[in-house]
Amino acid sequence: MLNWLFVGMTIFVAVTMAATTMLPAKPHKNVILETTLPHEQLNHPAVHALTKNFRKQLWWLALFFSLAGLPIIFIHFDSLALLYFMLLLFGLIGVFYATEVRFIHKMSRLKQQHNWLQKQNTEKVADTQLILTKNRRLLSMQWFIGSGGLLVIGLVSNLWLLGWGTSWPLLLALTLGWALFLLLYWVIAALPVRVLTAQPEYDRVLNDSYRQTWSRQMVLGSYVIGSLPLIISITTMAFSLIYIYFIIVTAFCIYLIYDLIRERNFEDQLLGNFSPQTTTDEDRYWRYAMYINRDDHRLFVPDRVGVNISLNLGRPAGKLIGGITVVLVLGLLFSVTGTLLALDFGGNSIRASATTQTITLKAPGTTTTQIKRQSVQQVRLLQQLPVGAVRVNGIGTNNFAIGNFRVDKRAAKLYVVQDTGTVLLLQTNHRDYYFAAKNPKETQRLYRALQ
Repeated sequence: MLNWLFVGMTIFVAVTMAATTMLPAKPHKNVILETTLPHEQLNHPAVHALTKNFRKQLWWLALFFSLAGLPIIFIHFDSLALLYFMLLLFGLIGVFYATEVRFIHKMSRLKQQHNWLQKQNTEKVADTQLILTKNRRLLSMQWFIGSGGLLVIGLVSNLWLLGWGTSWPLLLALTLGWALFLLLYWVIAALPVRVLTAQPEYDRVLNDSYRQTWSRQMVLGSYVIGSLPLIISITTMAFSLIYIYFIIVTAFCIYLIYDLIRERNFEDQLLGNFSPQTTTDEDRYWRYAMYINRDDHRLFVPDRVGVNISLNLGRPAGKLIGGITVVLVLGLLFSVTGTLLALDFGGNSIRASATTQTITLKAPGTTTTQIKRQSVQQVRLLQQLPVGAVRVNGIGTNNFAIGNFRVDKRAAKLYVVQDTGTVLLLQTNHRDYYFAAKNPKETQRLYRALQ
C-alpha cells in the first residue's frame, strides 16, 4: 500500500510541477519567462518557439519521472522505497527548477540578441483613496476565530485522550502550521497597493480581487489544519474519518492551484483592455526564478506570474526563513528514512529486556519505555495485533508499527514487527504495550520470563 502511495505521489508531483512551472511561459503583462519584453515582441516567432520548446521539455520530464517512479512497486523494504522516493523527488524538483532557470537565461539572451530594450515608463502613482481602503475586500480576521476554536478543541481532546507525552509533537506542529496561515494573512494585508493601469477603478478591482483570493486561501487553510487534531480524536471511534480528511486535504490543494490560476486569468483578461506594461525592468532580480534584491526593504513581494507571493531572498530575514525551511524539511525526511533503515537493516532493532523490577522496550523512531513489573496487570501472547489499531504518531507500515496508537479504544505504545505470528501484550491500568521482535522466539522468550 505504501509503495503504491509513493508511485501515486510521484506522478501527481510530476504533473503538478509541469503544469505550474510552465505558467511563466504564458505572458503576464509584458513579462514572459521572468523577462521583460516590449509588448509588440511577445508574439515574435522566436519567443513562441522558445516557450513551445520549454513546455514540451516540461511534459517530457513529467513523463520521465512518472515512469521512473514505477520501480517503487517492486521494492520490498519500506526504508528503500522511501529512500528511492525521496531521491526521485529531489531529482524531480531540481531538474524542473534547473530547466526553468535555463530557459529564463535563454529568453534573456534572446532579448539581448534582438536588442529588445524596454522603455522606462513613468512610475504610476496610486490613488490615495485606494491606499486607504486597500483591504476592503480582505476577508475579516474574525474568520480565524472559528479555525482557532477547532484547533483548541482538538488540542484539549487529544491531551485528554492521549496525554501530553504522546501528543505534544504533533500538536506543536499543527499549532505552528495554523499560526503560519495567520502570519501569511497578515503579510497579504500588509502588501502595498499594486498600480497596474492608469484607471483607479480598474486598479481597485484588481487589488480587491487578489487580496480577497489570497485571504480566502489562508482562511480555508487554517480550517483544514485547525480541524486535524479534532479529526485525530474522532478517529479513535471512527477510523474511516481520517481517509475523508485526506480527501479534503487533496481537494484543498487542487482548489488552491485552480483558484490561483483563475485569479491570474481574471487579471490578464481585465488588463487586456489596457495592454499594460511593466514600468521597470526587474529581470536581474528574477534571474533564478526567485526574487533576490537586497535593496528592496520588502520581505514578501507578489511574483511576476501573478498567482503567488515570493520571499525576498536578498534580505537577511529572507535567507534565514528560506534556510530554516529547507533544514527542517530535509531533517524530517532524513530522520524518517534513517529510522526505517535502522528498522529494516539494523539487526535486532526492536528489542526488550526484563529484570525483577522493570521491563524495557526499545525501537528506532520512538522513545524507550520502562515499565514497572508490579504495574503490569496482564500478560498475553497474541497471534497478531487487534484489527483497527489507529496510529496517533510514529510509524505505521505493512512491516512495522512503532509509536503511539489507539488499540481497542485504549492508549497503546507499540514496538511491533508485523506478521511474525507472535505479539506480546502488556496491559497496565492506563496504557497497553505491544511487542513483537523480528524473531518470534525472542518474543516468546520474553513472555515466558514474565510468567
